[in-house]
Amino acid sequence: MTGVAFVVAAGMALVVFVSLANVVTLTFTRGAVRAAVEEGARVGARADDPVAACEERTRAVLRGLLGPAARGEVVVTCNVEGSPPTVRAHADGRLVPWWPGLPEFAFVTDASSVREELP
Repeated sequence: MTGVAFVVAAGMALVVFVSLANVVTLTFTRGAVRAAVEEGARVGARADDPVAACEERTRAVLRGLLGPAARGEVVVTCNVEGSPPTVRAHADGRLVPWWPGLPEFAFVTDASSVREELP
């Protein structure tokens, strides 16, 4: 009887451990996307072609921080709008949890930086 209780307890401990690891992974991914979007907006604000520089830098940061599976689920867009001109970076992300049957974790993050123009 003790063996059955140990197997059940070990199985439950593994489920809890994998669930916590999944939460940590999702949180890290969301933070990495937020950092990439902020970096892209900052770089775009200083560039001659702000939209291209913003998107290129955002994708470069994502390549450095995330693996291909997580990176493929993030859509990044950049644009310039407003007066004074502001570079806005926007990311939509959808992450699939490790346990089947759970809903996707969707998030949106934005960053903006006022465009720097020399007189």
